[in-house]
Amino acid sequence: MKVLGIDPGTRILGWCVVDGNRRMQKFIAGGIYRVGAKKTERGLLKIYDAVSELIEKFSPDILVLESPFFGMNARTLIRLGEARGAILVAGSHRDIPIESISPAEAKLALTGNGNATKEQVAYMVKNILKPDMELTLDASDAAAVAIAYLHRKEFDLRT
Repeated sequence: MKVLGIDPGTRILGWCVVDGNRRMQKFIAGGIYRVGAKKTERGLLKIYDAVSELIEKFSPDILVLESPFFGMNARTLIRLGEARGAILVAGSHRDIPIESISPAEAKLALTGNGNATKEQVAYMVKNILKPDMELTLDASDAAAVAIAYLHRKEFDLRT
């Protein structure tokens, strides 16, 4: 199964494409997309276009987003919700199934600790996927949600 993992952000959007299952995952591609728009509407359009381009280029079976956590301030949470909306519309427009993974679930799936640091998650992503490039923390977070989804999917099939 080919998964497009996304770590949504209003300034930087992390992404990673992973192919595989619970036992084995293969790195396809990953990186970041700098939104950098001064106006919110412009930034949302950039996010929509970036995700649309990733879907067209990699033809994923599913799009998996990191869900927001409640420790954020209200303004950040609203802006992140708008970014997620642009991503959801891009995926829905192309009939791609969409799931969400919480940061804690992704951390737990990769490190065994739901409170792991971003650096610990990045270390595990590097060891699991062995990407042919250095991934930023945002791209590593995107890879983590993709891997966590593959772990969850296989567990759901067994229950």
